[in-house]
Amino acid sequence: MLVLIVLSVFMAEPASATLDRKVSVAGECTLEVEPDRGSVTVVAEHTAPDAKSAIKKATEQHEKLRSELKRSKLKGLELSTSEYTVQEQFQWENNKQVSKGFTCRIGLKVVTPEIPALGEVLSLAGDAGIRNTQGLQTYLSDQKMLDEKKKCLESAAKNAREKAEQLVKALGGKLGPVIQIQERGAAMPGPMPMVAEAMAFADKGMARSASPTIEGARQNLRLEVDVSFSIEP
Repeated sequence: MLVLIVLSVFMAEPASATLDRKVSVAGECTLEVEPDRGSVTVVAEHTAPDAKSAIKKATEQHEKLRSELKRSKLKGLELSTSEYTVQEQFQWENNKQVSKGFTCRIGLKVVTPEIPALGEVLSLAGDAGIRNTQGLQTYLSDQKMLDEKKKCLESAAKNAREKAEQLVKALGGKLGPVIQIQERGAAMPGPMPMVAEAMAFADKGMARSASPTIEGARQNLRLEVDVSFSIEP
């Protein structure tokens, strides 16, 4: 029995020594990605002496734009209502609040994978009498974000191996198999706003024949992985 205990302790020592022989590095990846989605919010807004008239006019503008967008050839078009409000407007006159009518706002968010065609969306809004646009931006869809992250993870893992091999080789050792790998928090690209351009274009009320081509800015995806390799004796 005593012989078996001594033998088990003796056999455990090399395993412990192997765990101490390791190198840990951080693998890095920076990937420039092209956005595949663009969006803009257009707001039909009208003020009238009574709420009914304000709602009627804003609804006419909203429905005209909505119909034109559905008839357009924009691929993958997504439309959603961003806001609907009716508020009475007051102004302070002669030490009292005086009603100046009612304002109705109906917002329509437009999303499309055809980023250059967002200029046409703004032009259609101008044709419908809508001058208020906001939130013009480009971004990555969830699926493209996932695909690009997978590519970057692979690149970061390869970078970690290259670093570890260089370190171990410089010290006359030989790199062994992976012991542990862990992903760090990634710096994901967010939407790129272009609010100023959207507002300026809408305020001019330009015709569709003069609609600009919207360019999506390329963005950087960054992530790191921590990897530990064993060092072979």
